[in-house]
Amino acid sequence: MADIAIRVATPDDLHVLSDLIAASYAMLADGSYEPEKLAKALPVMSRANPKLLASGTYFVAEANGEPAGCGGWTFETPGTGEIDEGIAHIRHFATHPAHLRKGIARQLLDRCLSEAAAAGAHTMKSRSTLQAEKFYASAGFRRIGIAEIEFVPGVRLSAVEMERDVP
Repeated sequence: MADIAIRVATPDDLHVLSDLIAASYAMLADGSYEPEKLAKALPVMSRANPKLLASGTYFVAEANGEPAGCGGWTFETPGTGEIDEGIAHIRHFATHPAHLRKGIARQLLDRCLSEAAAAGAHTMKSRSTLQAEKFYASAGFRRIGIAEIEFVPGVRLSAVEMERDVP
């Protein structure tokens, strides 16, 4: 069993987390999305967001000292930057394929939920990939509907809108 530590991400993590996210999101090519659309969206989707890395609410999970997962939360709604009081949003979760099913994503999610609750959130929302819907459902999220997210002009991919109460 790996020794897992979670720390706050910093802008210095940009390249290593972009590599981790790219490796994770490459698994989306399992047939759930149209290959041509996915190929166009992946370069945008798989880059770490510098603003998130500087937010203080984005985390790196390290397994035995190596980056194994990442993810965070914000009060800002992805894509719009709008803030609705008490509503937080899961942001840019990824687990490296070599570290799947080790509880890393769940530890990151628990950290996000805990910190969001301490900051006054009562609801956590997520825009899940089609493949990650079961993970979020197992953590108490309920499906609200499907959203079409435009990653590059003319290229939209489906995301599962989900939410749960923050304890």
